Amino acid sequence: MLIARFDSQERKAPREDGFTLIEVLVASVILVLAAMAVFGVLAAATRNAQRAQATQVAIDKAQEEIEKLHSIPYDELGLDRRPEYNPLPLNPNHRVSEASFYVKRDPLSEKAEMVVNERPLYGGGQVVGNVKPGPIRFKEGNVSGKLYRYIVWRNDPTCPESATNLAEDFCPGNQDYKQIIVAAQIDTGGNESFEHNYVEVQSQVVNPDARAQRTTQGNEPGGGGRGGGGKQEEEELEKELKEDQTGGQSSGKAVTAQQFYLSDTPCSASGTTPRQAITGDHLLHNTLGTCASGPRTGQTVAGAPDTLLRASPPDPDPEDESNPPLYDYSSDTYLEPPTGTDQGLQLLHDDSAGCNFPPKSSVHPEAKMHRWVTDKMTQPFKLSGTVTLEFYSRTLGEASYPGTVCAFLFKRSADEKSDERFRNAENSQLYWTYSSQGTGSWPRTAWTKLRLTMKISGSQEVAKDERLGLALSVDAGTTPAEGLQIMYDHPDYASRLEVDTTTPIEGEG
Repeated sequence: MLIARFDSQERKAPREDGFTLIEVLVASVILVLAAMAVFGVLAAATRNAQRAQATQVAIDKAQEEIEKLHSIPYDELGLDRRPEYNPLPLNPNHRVSEASFYVKRDPLSEKAEMVVNERPLYGGGQVVGNVKPGPIRFKEGNVSGKLYRYIVWRNDPTCPESATNLAEDFCPGNQDYKQIIVAAQIDTGGNESFEHNYVEVQSQVVNPDARAQRTTQGNEPGGGGRGGGGKQEEEELEKELKEDQTGGQSSGKAVTAQQFYLSDTPCSASGTTPRQAITGDHLLHNTLGTCASGPRTGQTVAGAPDTLLRASPPDPDPEDESNPPLYDYSSDTYLEPPTGTDQGLQLLHDDSAGCNFPPKSSVHPEAKMHRWVTDKMTQPFKLSGTVTLEFYSRTLGEASYPGTVCAFLFKRSADEKSDERFRNAENSQLYWTYSSQGTGSWPRTAWTKLRLTMKISGSQEVAKDERLGLALSVDAGTTPAEGLQIMYDHPDYASRLEVDTTTPIEGEG
């Protein structure tokens, strides 16, 4: 019996656990395929996000270009040469047809004659066009591309070609108004084998010397308006049309946007302030005084504020990104960042936390608030309640830290003895703030466009001979570093105020 039990145990095979080699290989293949699918989804999501960002940058650049062109006097708003036709359908110049341009792109329709240099005007005179059609290079962050600009004549079919009564309004010929079209096309990336389609923005410009009716025709998807048009914009244009038919601004109901650009030119005590060309780095302008104070630097004597000008910064050569160069608007030794990356304005925070008007510091207060004012208003200027500040900024020395900019809107009395600040409609404060979100860093490696919408409490008016003003400072309580940098008065970084108003002054002078 013992021998039999021993034989039985000897014959029992040992148990083996685990996977076979084939099972391991199959599992590995499944894991690899699943990982590839996941990474493919993530890569697609990343590409879609990048495309969306690039498209938004292109739309913003086209809109900026529209605003620059709006600042050109009507009689000078024309192309300096005809753009050349391009056979590629995805190129904006595909819509060029000799001296005309197709306003609608899909399908090509509404052919309109381009406004080109030395084109005779109806009734005498000529257009002195100085707008380069492009393509013009642009770059913002990691997005680059080209801008194409077109200006065409438009006929208003709702306006009669003649009048039986000389007192009536009429629109002779087919040059009732001009239409601006700006197309922005993103560059093809190194890993892309296709050409990007383009986005475009269109805008109408009415002759300020005529009272011709305007039309909203053409503001359809793909054919006009901001980013292709829309019902809201058409309704706004309809309001403007009705206002024109009642004799301009007499009813005070039509609302439009008046642009004021932040300049590096001290304001004049009277008359119109001529823009001063920036030729190099210079000491900080002390802007804490009045226009009658004249230009000053240092903290001993308060000087004239810089001017809010109605014309955008000129671009001597749109095709050359390095012309004009960027300059340092505050080259004072105490404002020099350690890395030497300073350009534009270095704005230090005040000694006390909060938004202080005027700054509380007695040490270099001129570097802790910067002011801009318009020239004296030639007529009462009504603010409709919304003002948008668009400005370019970055940190000092490309350091990483959060920040807060304080913005003050005010009107300066005709004798320059007092400033009356406007009140924030949302919190009743006498200022507005723009802050980096949470503990995130303020833009640091590139000049970044920031937008602050300011809602004003109540109906406000800047009276004749008064000035509209803007002041900027940095909140010490939420900006741990010394301050922030702001860029303006440059064609690629045209910081500006957009004021909703019923009394635009764009067409003056």
